[in-house]
Amino acid sequence: MAIFGKDNKKRGAFIDRIKYDGPSNGAPWLVYKYPNESFVLGSQLIVNQGQEALFFKGGEALDLFGAGTHTLHTGNLPLLHKLVNLPFGGETPFSAEIYYINKTSKLNMNWGTSNAFSVEDPKYGLILSIRSHGTYGLRINDTRMFITELIGAAPNGSTVTYDFVASYFSGLLTSKIKNVISAYMIRKKISFLEVTGYLDDISVDCEKVVKDEFDRFGAEIVNFYVETISPPKDEFEKLRTYKEELSMGGEFYRQRRSFDIMEGLAENESTGGLANIGAGLGMGFGIAGTAGGMLQTIGGNMNLSTDNSHGESNANNNEAPCPHCGAMNVTGQKFCGTCGKTLESEIVCGKCGKLNPAGQAFCGECGAKLVKKCRSCGKENDLMQKFCGDCGKPL
Repeated sequence: MAIFGKDNKKRGAFIDRIKYDGPSNGAPWLVYKYPNESFVLGSQLIVNQGQEALFFKGGEALDLFGAGTHTLHTGNLPLLHKLVNLPFGGETPFSAEIYYINKTSKLNMNWGTSNAFSVEDPKYGLILSIRSHGTYGLRINDTRMFITELIGAAPNGSTVTYDFVASYFSGLLTSKIKNVISAYMIRKKISFLEVTGYLDDISVDCEKVVKDEFDRFGAEIVNFYVETISPPKDEFEKLRTYKEELSMGGEFYRQRRSFDIMEGLAENESTGGLANIGAGLGMGFGIAGTAGGMLQTIGGNMNLSTDNSHGESNANNNEAPCPHCGAMNVTGQKFCGTCGKTLESEIVCGKCGKLNPAGQAFCGECGAKLVKKCRSCGKENDLMQKFCGDCGKPL
């Protein structure tokens, strides 16, 4: 990398043989700004295979040279000649910046999400902290654009490495990739327990998105790969356990749902004296039958008509049959007390109007988050809520 020596010859104050063979230690390099800016017509510019040399002056990317030995004259410096009006003939001195660019592809560059991003598992509804990483290759396909947009202020004699470019694009990559991963999982309705089988397809989607951003800088993405998408080990185990519990179905799941509903009652101020019910929730599944009976009684009492002139219960009007087994259930319950299956009907997406099966958190058509509208006050509530956030009525 010496300025003068076998690769660079000096004539007076000017360089008449210009060449760059890469760092002496053989380290990967991307861009090198030649340390001298004073040259004469008739100098030899040597560009090795896999390189390009760009003349740069006044903030403008000018004449570009490919591999070979080039004797500099006004004929092969038309843009520089036009800018500074070089005279014809002779060993006329002139000044310019010269950038050497490595045109070979580097295929083992790493990317990764430095911070976890929160995503709801589309199949099981748990919020997970996801990290992802992978590799990609980079190649410069428009030297003028790349130097102008990204490297134009490099100091003389400096080497720009691939690591510098990787760090520059790191924020852009992670932002785009997070969005692609989230959208893909929702669109395909797959769990993060299953995502390993979809990494190739997700890689293709990610490459399409980031390609346009790199194109704006004259760079090209080569072989973009997503290698891992996963939550921390403890969250992964929690998700897997939750899946196993759901797969057991029947009594176990009904017991769990009973406790979830009672927790909602205990935390809801509008239920007043019911708050004390929450005190028994830590006693284990042994009280599930009692809790279910209490819940059934509470639900019936809460739905008694207050304007029944005969003083009789109106409970039958507040019950609905399960669409799966026909058993009667208190209005507002999400799951049948007999068969454990969902009592919810299809959910209408508020954005595109598409009907979605009960249990989905995001619209299968447009990806918008689905909400529950309270039948009493009209407030839109999160799907995970059991009671309206405004009026406290069961959803």
